[in-house]
Amino acid sequence: MDSGNYANINSAHGVGDNKHHLEWCPKYRHDVMDARIAEEMKQILLQIASEKGISVYKIVVDVDHVHLFVSLPLQMSVSQALQYLKGISSYKIFRLHPDFREKLFRKGSFWSPGHFSRSVSCVTESTVAQYIDRHEYPKYVPKNGRQGTLSAS
Repeated sequence: MDSGNYANINSAHGVGDNKHHLEWCPKYRHDVMDARIAEEMKQILLQIASEKGISVYKIVVDVDHVHLFVSLPLQMSVSQALQYLKGISSYKIFRLHPDFREKLFRKGSFWSPGHFSRSVSCVTESTVAQYIDRHEYPKYVPKNGRQGTLSAS
């Protein structure tokens, strides 16, 4: 299936673009990611993304939050991507730094339960509306070759 610019972004039954800006922070918004921890976290997140088929266009790990600009596989939801990224990175950072769990994050998880997400596209709402409006209906042509309208009967 080819749909213009999306020829290389496809799955078995669809074509599209699934880009998102994601942001989340450590539990209690602790300032725990100094330069060394931030670099470790960046590498962990990039590894997870690679393993799960997530394309990372931009990543910033700050002392108290993470920003990612990603393209998700078409079959992956934002919540599933966040579950992978936050869950696996939490596990790995605790393995690298057990003192975090003992001193700062006694309740179990490294990340706060919340997040920010927004879909990102080069297409505006008005562009989509115009695209749909420009299509001629009906497009359905029966096997007998006569073009007609679809009816509920």
